[in-house]
Amino acid sequence: MLKNRILTALALTPLAVLAILYLPPDGFAVFWGSFMLVSAWEWAGLAGLPSNAHRIGYSLVVLAFMVILRLTAADWAPIELPGWFYWPVVAWWFVCGMAFRKIPERLLQIEYPLGLKLGLGIFILLTAWASLTWLRVNFSQYQVLYVSALIWVADIGAYFVGKRWGNTKLCEAISPGKTVEGVYGALLATVPFAVAVGFWSDLSSVTLTDFVALSLATVIVSVIGDLFESLVKRIRGVKDSSNILPGHGGVLDRVDSLIAATSVFYAGSMMLNIFIQPPDSNVVLESPIHIEQEVPSQSEEGEGPAERPVPMDQGGFESPGPEAAEPPATESAPEQPPAPAKPAESTHP
Repeated sequence: MLKNRILTALALTPLAVLAILYLPPDGFAVFWGSFMLVSAWEWAGLAGLPSNAHRIGYSLVVLAFMVILRLTAADWAPIELPGWFYWPVVAWWFVCGMAFRKIPERLLQIEYPLGLKLGLGIFILLTAWASLTWLRVNFSQYQVLYVSALIWVADIGAYFVGKRWGNTKLCEAISPGKTVEGVYGALLATVPFAVAVGFWSDLSSVTLTDFVALSLATVIVSVIGDLFESLVKRIRGVKDSSNILPGHGGVLDRVDSLIAATSVFYAGSMMLNIFIQPPDSNVVLESPIHIEQEVPSQSEEGEGPAERPVPMDQGGFESPGPEAAEPPATESAPEQPPAPAKPAESTHP
């Protein structure tokens, strides 16, 4: 089992890293969207749709919503995701965490209507797609790579610590295999990783503290996302969302933590104004996140842009067209110097 997990991870991880680093924003939106569509197909099965045709139809509905969000982005999210979009998602995962803490057994006894389960799937998958896509648009590929690697590092820490020292069940009614010690392992793995990336990105000491705190909060929410999928699978009576990935189960089994974490990380990055970039980048860090779609104006001293310059290939879906050529200045005839005065003719012989 572990061997299959490692082989699958070795095959998929380089592909994911290359896609994150080198695809343009729209290309990344398609790449991440493909994972969401497969997850939608799996979710439809977990929700109880009877046939494969119904599950494909559900995935097409999710795809239609993605296309609508992208085509209307200039109207509802011209620069960044609005707060009314991502804060309700953050609140949703917080409520889920409280419910897992207080009433896990009750959650298993509720009869959830099919429509509610399908609607929740659209809400969760669509907001996860938008959050990670706009994280790429508003920040950079390094921000996306970090949150993805953070979840991988936390998952590895939880797996090995839980295997070695795990005794206290985290939420036995929903996921008997998860332990409190495993969560501690995830958090302990998070801190040095976040600190290392913060130093690499040359964050200030205050911003580094915020960055580590945000990373810890993101990992905690990722655990909630994992528990949520475990709840859905337990209600359905299955072990995995599908068997597409050898040793891992389904795609949803691999991205459930990231699905929950991405909206929290996006909201925190916006609120704390954290921007991850290589230290030799020409982008000024720790400055307003708003992405200017026009060429910024010059500062009063004339030394450079007044706002933080953001390359369009990192800050927007489309690159700007060539700048409009300035109308040529009308050439005027050069001013002629006055002719020298002629010397007066002498009247004397």
